[in-house]
Order: sequence, then C-alpha cells, then structure tokens
Amino acid sequence: MFSDRWFASARYLLLLLMSLVMLAACTGRPVGSAPPTPTATAAPTATPTTPAPTATATAMPTPTATATATATPAPTATVTATPAPTATPAPTATPDPVAGLTIPALRALRYGAGELVIGERYAGGPGYTTYRMTYPSVDGLRLTGLLHLPDGTGPFPVLIANRGYIAPERYQPGMDSRVFSDYAAQRGYLVVAPDYRGYGGGDAGPNAFYTGYYLDVLSLIPLVQRLPMAREGKVGMWGHSRGASITVAALTLSDQLAAAVVYAPAPADLAVDYARRFQQSGGDPGTETWPFSPERDPDAYRRVSPLTYLGTAQAPVMLHHGTADTTVASSASIVIAETLRAAGKDVTLHLYEAGPHTLTGAQEQLYLERSLTFFDQHLRVLDTNEN
Repeated sequence: MFSDRWFASARYLLLLLMSLVMLAACTGRPVGSAPPTPTATAAPTATPTTPAPTATATAMPTPTATATATATPAPTATVTATPAPTATPAPTATPDPVAGLTIPALRALRYGAGELVIGERYAGGPGYTTYRMTYPSVDGLRLTGLLHLPDGTGPFPVLIANRGYIAPERYQPGMDSRVFSDYAAQRGYLVVAPDYRGYGGGDAGPNAFYTGYYLDVLSLIPLVQRLPMAREGKVGMWGHSRGASITVAALTLSDQLAAAVVYAPAPADLAVDYARRFQQSGGDPGTETWPFSPERDPDAYRRVSPLTYLGTAQAPVMLHHGTADTTVASSASIVIAETLRAAGKDVTLHLYEAGPHTLTGAQEQLYLERSLTFFDQHLRVLDTNEN
C-alpha cells in the first residue's frame, strides 16, 4: 500500500527528529524553543592553574671541572717602611748609696744650733765635779753626756772625750772615758764626754758607717766652746777604740781641733773595719751600721772612710796602741800614722810592748802622762787657776 519510497522518507524524518531530541537534551532547551538571550557574564577570573609537578628526576650534576693548576705568582716584594728610631731615654742616675754620709758631705753641714745645758750633779773627785748634760745634734736628736768641771773660776781649756763601743744594755754614763776624764779634769781641763745617740737616755738615730756618732761629736764642739767657763779657741779631743776612730774622723771634718789623742783606734779604712767586725761577729756585723758590704760598692766605702781624707787633717796627732791588742790590731794605728806622715802632718806613734786593748798599770800611767803633756803643749795650759 505504501511504496518503498515513502518508507524511506519516513525513516529519514524519524532519524532527524531523534537527532533533534537528543540535541535538545544536550543543550537543556526544549526542542524548538528560541535560544535565550545571552546575558553578558563576566569572564571568569582565571583560576591559577597548579603547575604540573616538575619531573622529580634530579639532573645529574654537571661534574665540576677540575681546576687547572694555577701558576703561583711570584711573591710581591713587601716594602716595609723603616720606623723612625725611638729616642733612647737618658739613663736614670743610680742613687748614691752613701749620699749625705761621705766625709765631704758631713764637712759641709752647719753645726752649733741650740745650746748645751748643764744638769744635776752626777759625781765628783779631787779638784772637779761631774754633771749630767744635754745638747742637740745637728740632725735634731736630744743627746746626753757628762761634763767634768774643774774647781776654780776658769775659763778652762776644753777636751772632748770619746769612749769606745759598749753594748747599750751594759752602758752607764762615763764608762770607758772616766779614767781619762778624771785625770784631765784634775789637771784643769773642762772635759765633756758624750754618751752618743741611743745611750744614756738620749734619742736614738741612724748611724750608718758610724756617721751618726760623728754628728754627735761635731755638734758638741761649738756648743761647749760657747760655755762661759770654757776658754775661747780650739779644743782638744781624745778617743779610745771606737771613740778613737771617731776622733780620726773629726780630724778630717773639723778645723776646730787644737790636738788629738788617738788610743787603740778601729781601722780608719772602713772596708778593713768591716772585715774585722764581720769576723768578730761571726758573719753578722749589723746592717744598721753596715748597710752593705765593701764588695758590693768599694767606691762608696772609700768615700765614707776617714783614711781617704786624712791628708786634710790640721791638728797634731798622738797615737797609742798595745802590740798585743786582740780587739783591734796595732796595725790600725800604724796605718794612720804612716798616712799622716806621708801627708806631712805632725804625728807621734807610741806602741806598748805586749799591751792589751786597754792599757793597765805602768803602761796606762805612761800613756796618760804622755797624752796630757801633749795637750798641755798644744792648748797652752800652764796653770788653770791663774785667772
């Protein structure tokens, strides 16, 4: 009834319709509806796209090229500027260990300030009275001693009596000088005997190389010269042992000595004296008196030694020494006598055969008579009571 041609057309239309339906389903619009007016939609912001991961495969490192050996450059000569020479400081002067202690330094001091004060009666004897006395030293110490005053009105010639060393704990005023002082006072001499610093209740003070004792004696000379009972002019000086060496020093330090008696003196060369004291003390002569040894500074010892300056002595000198002296060898007196004689000085030396350090008996009496006759000659004492 229908022809094959018709069936072919109908199949074509059916296939077309099915295609449209399927297209409408895909576009979401009913078939045959007009497409909606498109709304201008803002272009979506581009969402950052996560980059595709980089392939994990690690590239094989490029092998580091082995450094080609670089030629060591020739060393550059460093030119260092030579610094300007530093000025060498002037050398510091070495302190003089005996400054103020040498014979010239002591000679330059001015002695005589203050006054000698006569105190209470201490003792007495036929023709004289002994008194205590005080006086100042040039270095400000208060010192003590004894004054032996002859009977009569005076004025009397003056003698200063310097005793030898005595340990402080044993000392009593007048020890070692009393025999001579009494003898001279009975002969009409005003005799003053210093105790020295640190003795008899006086002030203690420095005494390096015995120079403190020198000051004590030199301070006394002008003070006793001003006493109303003292005869004007120069004085005589006596000394035994250490006091004799002080007397030798006074010969080089003062021009106010009319005559000096030196009895068994310690060596006037202090280097020799140091060696003697070192031996006698068992190696400890005492640092207060001997601050250092002569081996350390021989020139310093030369400058503090009275022997060095004996040529300046002005007064005549009489020496006495026992040949059996075991405290100080008689060679000490011989050296002093020879030194004075070589300098053209007036010197007399008496040696007493087998005599000890302190003479006794007939030898003591002989030395006393010789000494007072010597002082009489040079201080011109004929009759102390003639005034």
